[in-house]
Amino acid sequence: MTTQTLPIYQIDAFTDMLFAGNPAAVVPLSGWLADDVLQKIAMENNLSETAFFVPCDDKDDADFHIRWFTPTVEVPLCGHATLASAFVIFNHLGFKSDLLKLQSKSGILTARRDHDAIVLDFPKQPIKANEIPQDVLTALGGAKPVESYVVASRDTDIVAVYDNAKTVRDMAPDMSVLGRLTGRGVIVTAPGDKTGLDMISRFFVPAIGINEDPVTGYMHCVVAPYWSDKLGQEDVVGYQASARGGVVACKVAGDRVELKGEAVLYLKGEIVVPA
Repeated sequence: MTTQTLPIYQIDAFTDMLFAGNPAAVVPLSGWLADDVLQKIAMENNLSETAFFVPCDDKDDADFHIRWFTPTVEVPLCGHATLASAFVIFNHLGFKSDLLKLQSKSGILTARRDHDAIVLDFPKQPIKANEIPQDVLTALGGAKPVESYVVASRDTDIVAVYDNAKTVRDMAPDMSVLGRLTGRGVIVTAPGDKTGLDMISRFFVPAIGINEDPVTGYMHCVVAPYWSDKLGQEDVVGYQASARGGVVACKVAGDRVELKGEAVLYLKGEIVVPA
């Protein structure tokens, strides 16, 4: 079998220290590999997401075209792996501009340097009221939310709003059951319980190979607009209460959400894949 060697980076995103935030693999490419090879690389990496990007032909449109894969499926939007990719492009690939444009399945995304941080510009993810099935609530541990929604664009991501952060922090879902009951995932969120935190959230997605995503940019495009409306403020700070944990500073402006965070290099190496 003919093989080729590709660079790979592993980045801890939405954190300023190693072994925190959300780890993502980043694989820069000169041209697209077959989809099944991309999926197998993501499965082999066994992280919540692996990001791949190639240079765009039309630089007026975007600088790179980016795609994201969990261990089992391609996803249309991923925040932490985009932050990780921007970190690699800015710091390891000689990219000179402070503004990076990325073409994706969710349209044009931008990333800009802000001192040690990177600010992502992502599409807002509107929600609509929806009753959560009782068997899903049972798998979550039985706590009844004060409000419930689904993400309007896909109808497969449930959003459960609680009035107490402790309920969100202590939740221990039955992942084997939850993965069979949901089309994709469940977001649980509540008001923040510490100074400087406006909201606390978690994201369970066993249906696509990730029991709990450590820190999720996409999820904050769902919960930040909700809490922005509730609190009457454009700027909201979220804490994702996974085992690793991470803080995401958000700014809601119209149909866009800015997500600000730092990233740290953990690994730089090479992988060998089919040519």
